[in-house]
Amino acid sequence: KLQYPFHFRDILRVMVHVKELFKKEPPLVECKLPIVVVGDIHGQFSDLQRVFTIFSDKERLGCFNQRFVFLGDYVDRGKQSLECIMLVFILKILFPGEFILLRGNHEMRPINMAYGFLMELEERYERRDARKLFFYFNEVFTFMPLCCIAGDTIMCMHGGICPEVTNREEFKKIPKPYINSGDHVITESLLWADPMYGEPRARPNKIRGLGVHFGEPLVDEICEKLGVKLIVRGHQMMMNGFKFFNGHKLVTVFTASHYYPDKLNHGAVMVVDATGRCGFRIIAPAKTVEEKVFRGEHEIANAHDNGYLTNPDVIKAVCTE
Repeated sequence: KLQYPFHFRDILRVMVHVKELFKKEPPLVECKLPIVVVGDIHGQFSDLQRVFTIFSDKERLGCFNQRFVFLGDYVDRGKQSLECIMLVFILKILFPGEFILLRGNHEMRPINMAYGFLMELEERYERRDARKLFFYFNEVFTFMPLCCIAGDTIMCMHGGICPEVTNREEFKKIPKPYINSGDHVITESLLWADPMYGEPRARPNKIRGLGVHFGEPLVDEICEKLGVKLIVRGHQMMMNGFKFFNGHKLVTVFTASHYYPDKLNHGAVMVVDATGRCGFRIIAPAKTVEEKVFRGEHEIANAHDNGYLTNPDVIKAVCTE
């Protein structure tokens, strides 16, 4: 696939500008409806283009026709992370109120150092310049917002929730810049947490090593405390592009199609109209998939990315009844 020949200094100019925008945004941003929610992109630039094409008309490209909330994970895995992150950064600069760019766990330096972004930069630029770009991108990432409430009723984040969330004011206490995963428990789960069927409340997420696995009762509790009707998150590949949890109180949206070489998953985006009614637009898997970066013990999490885990205590109880 064709890679755009971004000049080193032009990339720096974009990052300087967008960093100032992120610094002005609180950890929890708010926006009006309608919105389009975009899940994980992971360097698959063709899928990002397909998202905008869905909402294009004869007069304008789709990126000019909607308000978008991105759930993070723009980089890593795919081979066009730079195109993905630069396009959304430029759109953020041009239309700051229409593009809400949340941070994902792959916008963390230890992760994107290992899973493709650094490697891509070093393939495209001299090593010294690549390292400078890498460090500055990750500095910009530390200022990105972590969650969004849309229309006062829909809560969006990359990962999930945790018991420490008691009200919306808690999000104002999140430190910015946020650098290390273990520095703030709520932020850690916003980036890393996953749902688990049958979990009474929450337990450490031993698969990912960070955040928690949370169950249906905690979803009910957090929705009530925050005064929202729906929690929208990404972070896990879903074969159909999206999947509900706890009735219709939580949904996972994953936009990168054909994410694994051996799984023909669909991608999806969620469309919410001005009344709060939700629907989904599906992206069919591409016929071919390029080589991607999947490696390391951390990849054990990927074995569970096509659905939600079930609490092992629940399984044990059912088997002994």
